[in-house]
Amino acid sequence: MMKWLAGVICALLLATAAAAGPSPEDLQRQIDELKRIVGEQQQEIAKLRGQQPAEKLKPAAPASTIAVPSGEKVTYYGFLRLDSLFDSSMTNNTQVPFFVLSPSSPAKRSNGNKATAVHIRATRMGFNYADPDGYREWKLGGKMELDWHNGSGLTAESRPLVRIRHAYLTMQRGPSTWLFGQTWDLISPLITSPEVSLMWNVGDLGDRRPQVRYTYAPADKPYTAAVALGLTNAVDAKDLDDMNGDGKSEGNGILDGEDSGLPNIQVRTAYKTKNSEFGLWAHRGWEELSQPLAGQRSFATDSVGVDWQHRITPRLGFMGELWTGRNLSDFRGGIAQGINAATGKEIMSNGGWAEFEYQTTPQHHFVIGYSADDPKDGDIPNGGRIRNDAWYFHNHWKLSSKFEVGLNYLYWTTKWKGLATGKDHRISSFIQHNF
Repeated sequence: MMKWLAGVICALLLATAAAAGPSPEDLQRQIDELKRIVGEQQQEIAKLRGQQPAEKLKPAAPASTIAVPSGEKVTYYGFLRLDSLFDSSMTNNTQVPFFVLSPSSPAKRSNGNKATAVHIRATRMGFNYADPDGYREWKLGGKMELDWHNGSGLTAESRPLVRIRHAYLTMQRGPSTWLFGQTWDLISPLITSPEVSLMWNVGDLGDRRPQVRYTYAPADKPYTAAVALGLTNAVDAKDLDDMNGDGKSEGNGILDGEDSGLPNIQVRTAYKTKNSEFGLWAHRGWEELSQPLAGQRSFATDSVGVDWQHRITPRLGFMGELWTGRNLSDFRGGIAQGINAATGKEIMSNGGWAEFEYQTTPQHHFVIGYSADDPKDGDIPNGGRIRNDAWYFHNHWKLSSKFEVGLNYLYWTTKWKGLATGKDHRISSFIQHNF
């Protein structure tokens, strides 16, 4: 096409030249200029032919992206996992233990108290949502994440029940993000390395609960701030109403936090540097009884704490938390003890944890850590737990992007008021395939 067009133009130029009678030098200059223009056009066409429409330049959608009626981008993820556990002494729960039973406890077995377990409950599946259209200037997103850590002791181990871990939607614009739904507590944001139990009631506070959260995190500033309003007693399901006046908690069917008419309030602010982040956080919640227990109708739950993580070298890191508070059973503190039912007093407790992590190879790292929860002895009734601590060693091998294994050892002690101390050597391992 371009050659034919060039020929036509050349013919016209020659005809014009013949009519005007130009010199041979002028005619040659015109022909050379025409060749230059045609050459540039051919190069431009070749360049355009090498390009594709914008739609074709987009990478193919990953296999994990699925179509939904709303038109949102939805990606799914998860892993298949098997956990194997051994305890030298009896704990309150073999799969997700919180403390070691006393040797003098009537619940202890007489067969040496050793226990083993194998389960698939940590197997996980999740979905991330992103709305390409958003709402006005807000970016919309969300998450739904499930595992099978439900129904322990209620169903056969071959038939565990599904559990919701996360279920929330987000709205983000600039430095501001709103979250509506269930996710981790705002307080105590770091997570210890040992899998499954997360050292809950052994020094690490925080769980998941329904909440409304606002976070301010400017991209060009080293600090963040957040506040959340959450459901009190979402974890411990506390309902202490003494309906019969017999000093026992029969309950009235309404969570004490709901009976108060108020959500709990959580706040956290953090400051980041190149290799470190330091956070300060607190919470306050209210519980109300329609029928008093030990003469008390109103209780409070609160805490103050700090978290710190620091990269000492590219291969060596540190992180940990310290806290103090009262009536913390709903936040995995106080060794699962919140209120002394005999005195009507809130149980005070202090705790925290720290661990060092070392990257031995790109595929392997190990962690050594210590964690403790130490309630005030005078607040604990006889037969209650007055200290819970553990040394732990964690090994993690990431053999590929899809395949990883782990091996943990914990030396765990639980001190009891008026009973012998429980001690446990716990070994756990897992094998996991990510998808």
